[in-house]
Amino acid sequence: MSTSTPPTIDPQAIKAALDNAPPSTDAPGVDKIRELLFGNQMQDYDRRFSLLEERFQQKLRDLESASVRSLGTVESSIKKQMESIASQLRQEQDLRAEADKELGRGLREHIQGLEKRVGQLSDQLAGLEREFTERLGHETQSLRDEIRKRNEDTRATIERMFSELSNVKTDRNLLAGLFVEIARCLNQDLTHQGANR
Repeated sequence: MSTSTPPTIDPQAIKAALDNAPPSTDAPGVDKIRELLFGNQMQDYDRRFSLLEERFQQKLRDLESASVRSLGTVESSIKKQMESIASQLRQEQDLRAEADKELGRGLREHIQGLEKRVGQLSDQLAGLEREFTERLGHETQSLRDEIRKRNEDTRATIERMFSELSNVKTDRNLLAGLFVEIARCLNQDLTHQGANR
């Protein structure tokens, strides 16, 4: 910053300024005196203030331009990042959708396999049930035939035993009669012997 030289005061100029100054409420010619005393400094200050203001305005314009550029760069960077994130999200959504489709296909195939297996097992179970029913029917019929045969054999045996028992009873009756006859004969002999004595 340059320093200014103090202004030179010309008494003649001051007197002339006071004489020619218009009347005012302040002391006469104060403005002129002020102009004479501080005029060069005020002009120098005005010039310096103008330079400072111009520099300040230029700095503001530069700062505004830099801010606009920075904001544009930040906005562009944010936009690129958002586009990248959106692209990643779309890719992830596509991958998840494809994985869901693959999982759905796998589940459908698994369910179809299970349904087929259940159908096969159901057919096998129906076949085993038919076979079991048939075997049970045959076994039941065989058992019935065997029971009937055993009943018939038992009935025949019982009838034979009854027949044999009837024959035995008949022999017993004969035997009883024979014993009665023997007893009577013995009785008669004993009676006859007692009479002879």
